[in-house]
Amino acid sequence: MKTLVNIMLPALLVTAGSCSGDRNISLNVDSATPRSGAMVEIPVSEILESVGAKHVRVLDPSGKEIPSQITYDSLLIFHAGEGSYTIMPSDRKPEYETMACGRLYPERADDIAWENDLVGFRAYGPATQRKGEKAFGYDIFFKYPGKGLVVEELYRPETDPATWVKVDSLRAIDNQLAEDYIKTFSYHIDHGKGMDCYAVGPTLGAGVAALMPADSIAFPWCYDKARVLDNGPLRFTVSMDFLPAVIGNDSAVVEHRIITLDAGSRLNRTRVWYDGLSSPAMIAAGVPRRDDSPAILDSENGFIAYADPTQGTDNGKAILAVYFPDGLRNTREQQGHILGITGYNPGDTLTYYWGFSWSRAGGISDLSGMKEYILNF
Repeated sequence: MKTLVNIMLPALLVTAGSCSGDRNISLNVDSATPRSGAMVEIPVSEILESVGAKHVRVLDPSGKEIPSQITYDSLLIFHAGEGSYTIMPSDRKPEYETMACGRLYPERADDIAWENDLVGFRAYGPATQRKGEKAFGYDIFFKYPGKGLVVEELYRPETDPATWVKVDSLRAIDNQLAEDYIKTFSYHIDHGKGMDCYAVGPTLGAGVAALMPADSIAFPWCYDKARVLDNGPLRFTVSMDFLPAVIGNDSAVVEHRIITLDAGSRLNRTRVWYDGLSSPAMIAAGVPRRDDSPAILDSENGFIAYADPTQGTDNGKAILAVYFPDGLRNTREQQGHILGITGYNPGDTLTYYWGFSWSRAGGISDLSGMKEYILNF
């Protein structure tokens, strides 16, 4: 007996069929407008039952095995174009090159940092908040294509106590010697693999969402607790919970986020919801404006974009974007930010995307390129 499962995805129709006595599943991906490398997501429980195994491997239309992953929320994911893919049982968990990962850095003030093959990010944690440092938004790490995963390498000298012992010993001799040494390892300087030259401070950074009581941004501070849910090879996912905050007439509103970054994507998918909110509210996500260069505020297509000048004299631009697949009520500039604004009802979950490209890394180098990327996302 043959069973078929039809799964509708954006621009994709996935049909899976299995036959009695054949433990493999044939999966046909059909698209009117094929896109190379779209991430297919399939609920995995019935697949595992059909193939009679705890693990599976995926073969592309040519019969070559391709990387796949079973996620924390029981999805089988893999990149697919158009054609017939085969899902087959495996007696062990397959291992592939990691293309999306991250971790908590307690040695660097509880940062959470993550990356894929194209871009890197971080969110600030409770140690930063205890210091009173107002860093509300997401930070970004710039990367060159083909350099692999670099965030761990960028952090390593910054978080090694021995590094700062040497800095202190050099300061005792000459402060300039110490500053010159810091320049040899600082992740704020490009040493050929990437860097952090984006300023966050008391802003939404690269795309944090915030409630807007009384039509004003209620900047969320650093996360309180976090847990990594997926850690590669194709997807990184982290959940974050925040301390209670006063929002309008509500005295204990608790924010929750789940952030997902896939290999090959410039944008994080983020789901945000709030406990303790008693009435509908407006919610905004956006980026700070640094100069008077043009920005895109496109309510019709649900996104904003801006080319941030970054810090330093020759570090290129961060082409930032925030995208709302369910649309926006409006866009505007307010409190030094370029914002996309929509409504939020208690009990709902807002899903939106945010990310960037680096003008010096090839690919998307300006706003028109980012607009095309968003419209085809």
